[in-house]
Amino acid sequence: MSNDIAFVVLAGGQGLRLNQHTPKQFIKVAGKSLLEHSFCSLSSCDANARMIVVVPADAMALARKLLADHPRAEFVVGGSNRQASTWEALKYLKENPPLNVVIHDAARPFLSAQIVHDVLQALEQYEAVDVAIPTADTIIIERDGFIQSIPKRKHIYRGQTPQGFQYAQLYRAYQEIGELHFSEYTDDCGIYMACNPLGKVRIVSGSSENIKITEDIDMVLADELFRIKKDYWKPESKGLNVKGKRALIFGGNKGIGSAITRILTESGATVLTASRSSQCDISNFEQVCSAVTAAAAQMGGIDYVVNTVGLLSQKPLHLQDFNEVENILDVNLLGSLFVAKASHQYLLESGGMLLNFSSSSYTRGRAHYTPYSASKAGVVNLTQGLAEEWADSSIKVNCIVPGRTDTEMRRSNFEGESSDTLLNPFEVGLSACKLLSSDLTGMIFRV
Repeated sequence: MSNDIAFVVLAGGQGLRLNQHTPKQFIKVAGKSLLEHSFCSLSSCDANARMIVVVPADAMALARKLLADHPRAEFVVGGSNRQASTWEALKYLKENPPLNVVIHDAARPFLSAQIVHDVLQALEQYEAVDVAIPTADTIIIERDGFIQSIPKRKHIYRGQTPQGFQYAQLYRAYQEIGELHFSEYTDDCGIYMACNPLGKVRIVSGSSENIKITEDIDMVLADELFRIKKDYWKPESKGLNVKGKRALIFGGNKGIGSAITRILTESGATVLTASRSSQCDISNFEQVCSAVTAAAAQMGGIDYVVNTVGLLSQKPLHLQDFNEVENILDVNLLGSLFVAKASHQYLLESGGMLLNFSSSSYTRGRAHYTPYSASKAGVVNLTQGLAEEWADSSIKVNCIVPGRTDTEMRRSNFEGESSDTLLNPFEVGLSACKLLSSDLTGMIFRV
């Protein structure tokens, strides 16, 4: 293993500002914990670098479990605060010191390869490197509850991580400051500069996406960032490997469900469908259970369960009678819960995937079909919750969010739309089938 560079991932905090029982670095977003996202972002930038992970003593087993597939990970018990955790990592590296060390907060899961590249390149010329972006906010200096001064923003930046250093220089600085004074500093550059008043810390450009997860609202933003990142998963670059797989498609006789059925069948999978025409009302739990049990018996098990069933009525809420609203919620949300519950046993046996379908209206309720929008938002939350709940069972749970698609339900609710402006169901179906043949979980994928 190369001794030129060591990446240190700081995951020792308790996340007290985040309203969660689990420390923030272990909370899952888009199917992985923040620690896993940050670790993978760094490790992918240099296949030979050492990977040091600093975690609380009582979370060591969990961290090892999360990173069990990454043999390069070396684990260190952290200290009482961020600086103390960095010091523990530096002392751990002392026996076989690297030339450079790059330190990153696990709570910043959106680190780009470009930022890491720029930090490593700058370390070829400078002893210390920081990542920062210009502030968009006015900064005020406060004294006794009043503004003392307002500095010009031109030279005011917001610091991020990672921060890079020549290892020997940072170790010496920490040693000189001493553990009793670590809490007086907020980051590693501060400690370096305190011991090197004439030293220069090179700034490289960070990114507005390189956010730190601190408050509850940050989790919401992180979740949405993962959803919209175009480079997170690209179906056009993925193959389709479903030969020999067994799939049950709810709503497989129309629209997108029919397209998925055909694509899977022609690709070598065994496919069965369930719908009202085959006496399976998705809002009836007993009928859903019967459909799943019969399909498993006929195919000898189930690898994929896909739920494409949806019900939309475009009408102002005050003009919809109670039965109409109840039916939308029963089919779209309660039906999705029923499918998931009935499928669990068989997906557990196969380590398979449950694939749900939502709508672009899940992010913002649409006028004249608010029950539909609300139910589809529920499907997204259902997907995320089950992905985390079933992760240890090796069951994958994902959700497709198709754009405006040329289906019977669309045409019956939105008259006059040109088919040229709509997605073909087979476009959506192909992306869905590629997602089925992946190992992803917790994915909310827009088509």
